[in-house]
Amino acid sequence: MNLKQLQFVIHVAETCSFSRAAELSFATQPTLSNAISQLEDELGGRLFKRTTRSVELTPFGDMMLPRMQEILHSRDELLQAAHAFHNPSHQLLRIGFSPLVDMQRLNSVLIPFRKAHPEVSVFFKECFIEELTERSEKQQIDIQIRPGNQLTEGESGCLFYQDNLFYLPALDDPQSFNRVAFELSELPVTPVILTGGGCGLNAALDEIFTQRQAQYSTYPGQAMSYQVIEDWAALGIGAGILPAAKISKDYKEKYPLFLTKGQPAWFDFQWAWSREGSVPAHIESFIRYITQASLTLEGHKNPRNKSTKTV
Repeated sequence: MNLKQLQFVIHVAETCSFSRAAELSFATQPTLSNAISQLEDELGGRLFKRTTRSVELTPFGDMMLPRMQEILHSRDELLQAAHAFHNPSHQLLRIGFSPLVDMQRLNSVLIPFRKAHPEVSVFFKECFIEELTERSEKQQIDIQIRPGNQLTEGESGCLFYQDNLFYLPALDDPQSFNRVAFELSELPVTPVILTGGGCGLNAALDEIFTQRQAQYSTYPGQAMSYQVIEDWAALGIGAGILPAAKISKDYKEKYPLFLTKGQPAWFDFQWAWSREGSVPAHIESFIRYITQASLTLEGHKNPRNKSTKTV
């Protein structure tokens, strides 16, 4: 197994085409096809289902793809770290975040900072909550973004944004007919589909329901992605509760979730950073930047909603 094989697989998955992937990889199609075939033999399963008209990931390929992306991402992280060591003037800002984070919102916040500080290279690392904490402790990331508003000892932080929650009813659930929204206390008894928990979704939902002394049942299986939650809800397997940013734009069966009438339910997302040790000047500049943005957000929040903070 080598990194080139993994890159070939990712390009095929992105383009749904072996020929286009070969062009992106600056390789001939036979070279790319043979490399992927050798990787499939080594892994013991087919990664792609190929016909004369289409190329798509197999279930095995769908499971393996994020792991391959993680390996290549770690390679990039290693190269960036080496570059920063050999070039002390190179300013690197490493941001780690939960998969629940809205990347479009993150990008929009970073654009002004990048324009003002073109000398700073921003490096992203998406990982689960436990890994975020571990990487922060080992000083492998400078800033983290996670759901909730609880800071650990030795941390500082500020609010990044709030994302309203939506209820995704199971297919043909009669309680969703003629509805425009749901309150926490009136949700159907349908089990709610959750993930494995590493992204913070499950813990954040538990916090909301506990604060409101409400209960919900959970589906015994775990979804591997937010798309799977949508798919299973559309099949009638169970219901889903997701923040707006993680619901597909074309998914129609979604209803705003309220704590009580007029009080929307949402997840808080916060920036967090360690107070321990010295901080490079460019990271201090970024902390000042996001802190000011947080104060602006707090100042523009609807006073009625200030009491509806949930996590």
